[in-house]
Amino acid sequence: MNRCAIISDLHLFARRSQAPSHEAQIHEAARRCDTVVLLGDIFDFKWSKYESHSATANAAADWVRALLEANETGQVYYVLGNHDHHPELIDRLTDLAERESRFQWHPFHLRIGNAMFLHGDAANTRMNHERLVNYRDRFASHGKPGRVRNHLYDVAVASGLHLLGARLAFPNRRVIQRISRYLDELGANAESGVTDVFFGHTHRALSNEKHAGMQFHNCGAPMSRVKFEILETELSP
Repeated sequence: MNRCAIISDLHLFARRSQAPSHEAQIHEAARRCDTVVLLGDIFDFKWSKYESHSATANAAADWVRALLEANETGQVYYVLGNHDHHPELIDRLTDLAERESRFQWHPFHLRIGNAMFLHGDAANTRMNHERLVNYRDRFASHGKPGRVRNHLYDVAVASGLHLLGARLAFPNRRVIQRISRYLDELGANAESGVTDVFFGHTHRALSNEKHAGMQFHNCGAPMSRVKFEILETELSP
């Protein structure tokens, strides 16, 4: 069997992310496992501390290379999310995949054996794959928020409003139902042999939630007062 570590929603380079404090834990999981799957929003181009998207993309590529060094011999897969679905990062990931056979990236989803991996923005309201493509395109073209919006976001996090917002926007049961419908559209459901679905995006950790003959899992996110964990599973061939 193939031991796999799943990591999502680090939002690196955003000042509200607490991911740097988990760096040693992430690298240890990479060393321990045969495979690492990154489930999107690993980097945050919208709220990045860097002045330019190019600087953010360069720092992101350095981070992925360091993870590959930690893993040494295994495979690393990157599934993009909405906050890191950016043309400059795609260029860096494409170059890295051409140079390194142990690395692959995927824009929307990845299936390995009986496991399905996706970022989870397919759980947004009234989403199908065509709308998801359009949503990602719009998201990638947005500019960086200014000082006022950053301050308002800080206030929301400090007051816990981000937790309430996540609960209202993404009730776990509704999210699982929406993702299940999206997987039906892809033909990647229990009937096709999928037993486990790993996703992120909602910042709400869950594990072994059953629906439509499959089990659903989410890492959460390393944000203030939000649960985060690196998930591990055994992958079938």
